[in-house]
Amino acid sequence: MAVDSQTLDNQPWYKQGWPWFLFGLPAVSVVVGISLFVIANTWNVDSLVTDDYYKEGKGVTILVDRQMHAQNLGMSAQATLREGSISIKLSAAQEKDLPAVLHLAIVHPTQDRFDQHILLQREGDGVYSGPVRPLEATRWLFQLEDESRAWRMTGNASVPTETEVSIEPFQSGSINQAKSIRPSDS
Repeated sequence: MAVDSQTLDNQPWYKQGWPWFLFGLPAVSVVVGISLFVIANTWNVDSLVTDDYYKEGKGVTILVDRQMHAQNLGMSAQATLREGSISIKLSAAQEKDLPAVLHLAIVHPTQDRFDQHILLQREGDGVYSGPVRPLEATRWLFQLEDESRAWRMTGNASVPTETEVSIEPFQSGSINQAKSIRPSDS
């Protein structure tokens, strides 16, 4: 038995297992750390905020002036989704307030790469239409604006179960709620 321990002691360090085990642990940690760093920096960062927000001091305030303008004009819209197209019936208090062109943004709730921005042409009698790429099955936000971006309305629908979308100036609250978060006019 004494002979075996002497032969181990006489071997150079690089022929023994323990030094390689001790050097291997930090080496594996470095390789895993570099791999995780590369993975984290190559994946796309999703934009989750899709509305008009700005910071005022330490708070965040929603810009609602355009929605209030749409409400003052008496705007409302009903969108109908079909395979490959969308048509929107827009109504206003006065016929002269109906624009020739509408901008429609169909916004995915979490991944902006699926968003669509569509230019809708007026076909007559307040009806607008345009092409739409297929939408995956999820809840979508529909933002409708005029060409000058003076007003905006929103609506949402779960595709494919809902093919009719109601688009209103204040979809998720009353005017009193909107006024309470409106920025001060000072």
